[in-house]
Amino acid sequence: MRFLFINQYYLPDFAATAQQMADLCESLVSKGHEVHVLCGDRLYDGRRIRLEPAERINGVHVHRVPITAGSRKRFRDRIREYFSFYWHAFIKVHRLPRPDVVVTLTTPPMISLLGTWLRLVRRSRFVYWVMDIYPDIAHKAGLLRPNSVVRRLWALLGRVSYRSANRIVVLGEDMKSVLQRKGVPEKSISVFNNWSCGRMIRPVPDNENAFRKKYIDPDAFTLMYSGNMGFCHTFQAVIDGIIALKDDDRFRFMFVGSGQREGELHSKLCDCERSTVFLPYQKREILAESLSAPSAQLITLDPRFDGLLVPSKLYGIMAAGQPMVFVGSENNTIAQTLTEAECGILVDPKSPEEFVSAVRHLAENPEECARLGRNGRHWFERYCDREEVTSDLADFLYAIGVEDGLRSRSLAHEVSMAASPISDSGAAAHLD
Repeated sequence: MRFLFINQYYLPDFAATAQQMADLCESLVSKGHEVHVLCGDRLYDGRRIRLEPAERINGVHVHRVPITAGSRKRFRDRIREYFSFYWHAFIKVHRLPRPDVVVTLTTPPMISLLGTWLRLVRRSRFVYWVMDIYPDIAHKAGLLRPNSVVRRLWALLGRVSYRSANRIVVLGEDMKSVLQRKGVPEKSISVFNNWSCGRMIRPVPDNENAFRKKYIDPDAFTLMYSGNMGFCHTFQAVIDGIIALKDDDRFRFMFVGSGQREGELHSKLCDCERSTVFLPYQKREILAESLSAPSAQLITLDPRFDGLLVPSKLYGIMAAGQPMVFVGSENNTIAQTLTEAECGILVDPKSPEEFVSAVRHLAENPEECARLGRNGRHWFERYCDREEVTSDLADFLYAIGVEDGLRSRSLAHEVSMAASPISDSGAAAHLD
């Protein structure tokens, strides 16, 4: 069977969506399927390296289209970048072999409409793999006014994608609930959590860990934040807590990665140079070392974005056998996993005192710290290992491709219905 995946980023990019998609594509290839990827020729973090317009990576046919470059920190440049990808992807997709199943992700937002188009004109099955829920994220981030024309149009196009998809895949029950509140039928939604590779990312002993030997003070408790520092994450309690602990030599804090909030963190922690270190994204090949290096790992999520996304760093941390401090609410997939797996401490995002207390508790109780890390690894091996999850998801996609009569209504009827609010009373609530 022939599959086509569409997303702005793919290998060798470090973006989480690029890596997750690569894992799934390679799983499909291992099962004998033909897999194509349509992506852009720019990296997420802005690094300028030459990417071939077409190449084969681990059996996956990768097709790249040119993207207008700009600063990802300026909203207008990001919009220009998005529309550049929309246009070139629309042209390119008609030159590729007809896919039996097309899978679109959510970078850039509304690229799912290309899946709708291919289902309509090329009779491909369409699976919408929802990594982020828009325009809700843009609204919560303050980028769109509640009743703006752009937001209403964006929401309408979102309904078109949801209704025209043969199946929708989400990352957690909280995301599923958000879509159901938008009027998407439960039977159309399937939940597959993200994953990590348990063979590649594993606990690395301190005496074998080159990253730890290079960057970690063995006499201090080090808390690491690894990954995207974006606007969906909350850092105020973390910043205030680090400032409160800056003169205590027992503690170190490390930020590995980049993102829109990186400059803010640098600025607000400028007086904490002795206790705080910033490093760029690390190569995928040494993720086991970097994630295993600190004493514990940090995850944050602004409660406004509960159910709108699930930070994938959760699974790498569990794979590395690291305890975690989660700064966020209890109403999301991360908090639910942390509680069920007993692998970390939940911190109120409005309480620097709770953050400081959590860090001190882990530092003063190394046996408890180790127990939480082991619990996370055990949970990961049972539910979140790459080979099992990607194999199940690959089989699911194949089943969509061969299934007949999945929807009884015609696509034209679905799209026309999507252009109308689901109900007068629910139209406004469905946007949030």
